Amino acid sequence: MNQAAKTVSDALLGLDFKNVEIGGIVYTIKPPTIKVICRAIHHFSNIALRGDNIMEAIKELTEATEDMLKGISCFICGNDSLVKELENGTFEEVKDALEVCFSMMDISAFQCVSSMRNVSMLAAKPKQ
Repeated sequence: MNQAAKTVSDALLGLDFKNVEIGGIVYTIKPPTIKVICRAIHHFSNIALRGDNIMEAIKELTEATEDMLKGISCFICGNDSLVKELENGTFEEVKDALEVCFSMMDISAFQCVSSMRNVSMLAAKPKQ
């Protein structure tokens, strides 16, 4: 079966989710809507990501930030209301959750964040 057919059949059967454990609690991450992706990218765009691809950039991160937790929360429940609960997780759990979040998008999150910064600069150029 090709990947497109598998993706469609998984979506129809409700099998297109992934679970992550953070702080002893298992959270389910479902494929995000565009609105959820935008909310998450709003927070992810504040993270200084460096590297050739998103997986390399995640490995370079040294500590969990509030923006990471807010972005992950958006993927879990659609908003940033789970930040306090997610703070109980280890940094490795947060990094693993970030990898899962980015894998749930069909487009490169790295490109999304870069594009969002460019668009924000076009929409509202900061005063100098």
